[in-house]
Amino acid sequence: MEPESCATESDSDTVTNKWAIDSQDSDLKELEGHNGVWLTAGIIVADVVGAGILAMPLAMAKLGLVPGTITLVVLLLANVHISILMWRVRMFCPTCMGSVTFTELVRDCFAEAPAWQRHLMVILTAICQKSFLFGLLAVYLMSGAKGLGMILHEVKLCLPVWAVLAALLLFPFAGTARHMGSWQSLVWVNVITLCGTVMIPLGYYGIAGVSGIRLPGSEVEFFVEPTFEDILSALSTFTFGMTSQFMLMEIIAEMKVPMQLPRAYAGISAPFQLSMFAIAGIGGYMFMGNKVSGMMNENLPFGLPFQIAAGCMAAHMLISYLIKGVVFCKSIHRLVDREFASASDTRTRSWIGWMTTVVLVLCICWLLANLVPFFSDAVDLLGASVTPISCWLIPTALYIRFYWDYPHLRSSGHPWLTILEWIVIGAEIAMALILTFFGTAAAVDKIVKDWHTFGLPFSCHCEGLWSTCACSADHVGMTDVCSA
Repeated sequence: MEPESCATESDSDTVTNKWAIDSQDSDLKELEGHNGVWLTAGIIVADVVGAGILAMPLAMAKLGLVPGTITLVVLLLANVHISILMWRVRMFCPTCMGSVTFTELVRDCFAEAPAWQRHLMVILTAICQKSFLFGLLAVYLMSGAKGLGMILHEVKLCLPVWAVLAALLLFPFAGTARHMGSWQSLVWVNVITLCGTVMIPLGYYGIAGVSGIRLPGSEVEFFVEPTFEDILSALSTFTFGMTSQFMLMEIIAEMKVPMQLPRAYAGISAPFQLSMFAIAGIGGYMFMGNKVSGMMNENLPFGLPFQIAAGCMAAHMLISYLIKGVVFCKSIHRLVDREFASASDTRTRSWIGWMTTVVLVLCICWLLANLVPFFSDAVDLLGASVTPISCWLIPTALYIRFYWDYPHLRSSGHPWLTILEWIVIGAEIAMALILTFFGTAAAVDKIVKDWHTFGLPFSCHCEGLWSTCACSADHVGMTDVCSA
């Protein structure tokens, strides 16, 4: 039985007009998008594809070549599907026409819901989105810093110092980038360096040959019998490496023509993502076998290929920080000084507020990433606990709410779901719940097991960073040198 309509056709128009007026409080200037389809696709690539791509061979090894490849394709399609659901809500829900941010989309979509339900969803969305974005910014800063140190591996500077240098390198760009497409050239540099981050290690593996890369006894397995922990770890790596929903609304808000989001995402970005994930996962696994460990670029000996790959990683990480930093810093700026927080505001106070926000975020990211000795594992915990909620559960809840509140729109040409899509949504919700509960438990267990390896706050962390036996005796190519 269909639920009763909450509004008539004329009531829907009234609701739309009301929210169109209220959206002026959300800074209408932000709705003047200026990014085209190709630039948007590049931003989505920068948003989705991070350092996780370098761990794809390890995830592939845990599932086996055939199941791993199938899982990679299925999860990428699921992420594209959920993103399109969010876009449908943004474009066709009468109360969401002026939504600019993720939290605004949730607030506007739940306009007809009970007040307690709307407030709960808004608070949950804000906490999940902002906490994970902040964690990613800190990871990107430290990964970029590690890349700089790997380029100059003979310079004996500790990781916290390299992080300061990375922050100084970032500031001129972050301080002047108030839109995700402000530095368009860097978006394309990001795509190029992403390719280099993957292709350079694979190129070296091809030259060195399987015999020079694989550990003794390592082999390629088309099918394996994975443990539940292996399945969970691989799913987490694939899923968290492909999500973009927590800042998709901000990306749509900067588009010239938001109706073209499916073309940018499904038509341009997704095929590129699939190609890069598949090349990294399948290629790396085929070369290194089932005993693969660590990131792809960490399996190169110190030398020119190692340095070039590190340079690509550093650039990719810092540009990824720049793009996500725009979204995070905008939210902080709005919270503190909303009247002067428009990205189009050229007044002195607006620019001072923006610069101050950028500096404070950089400083806090540096401080917390060095203060918590298990920060990378802490981000894994954060990702396991909030990413499925933010990127899978909340978007599907939005569409279900939209479907429930506006049944009269189903006969007016809007792209409603088929029975098959409802089944897919049910499977996606189940997957998100499994990853949330079991992934969080696994992340906590890993922190407990690895506690003795973390070191103290602000430790040097020269492992794999300095080409010395004291720091990198286990690094590829250092065994003979250090045993002599």
